[in-house]
Amino acid sequence: MRILVTGGAGFIGSHLADKLIESGHSVSIIDDLSGGKRDNVNPKAKFYNVDLREVKKSEKVIQKIKPEIVFHLAANAAENKAQFSPIDITSRNWNAFINTLVPGLKSGMKRIVITSSIAVYGSLQTPFKETDKPEPEDLYGVSKLAIEEALKILSKVHKFEYVITRPHNCYGPRQ
Repeated sequence: MRILVTGGAGFIGSHLADKLIESGHSVSIIDDLSGGKRDNVNPKAKFYNVDLREVKKSEKVIQKIKPEIVFHLAANAAENKAQFSPIDITSRNWNAFINTLVPGLKSGMKRIVITSSIAVYGSLQTPFKETDKPEPEDLYGVSKLAIEEALKILSKVHKFEYVITRPHNCYGPRQ
């Protein structure tokens, strides 16, 4: 399958890309290298150094790739800076998401896997359950929850599958 991994030069994205390539998929990576490293990119992947906040560049690259599945990991994971950098946080999260989703749909994407955050739960009592009502307390959590809600709405209209993941406390090589 043709798979796009956004944020594929980052910690989690680069490991995911490696596994997808090992499984025989054709993998493309889009990353602006603001948090990831070029050395993390598997040489068998096609790499595009693109800032997903740039609408035209994003659209052009995604239409060229024509991904069947998108794993969207690109984000600014600086949750602690959200209240002090609201434009950067929301544009790196929301704009990067929407500038991936729309051209992906136009190019025939069938499924998107989104990396969200436990920040959507705010200060709810742990352990969190998927049935808990999200109550984000910062702009990072708000932007991630907005993405989740947009997926629910747009998937009904445009008939695509989605998966939402909320990893927490991940660590290891390439971090």
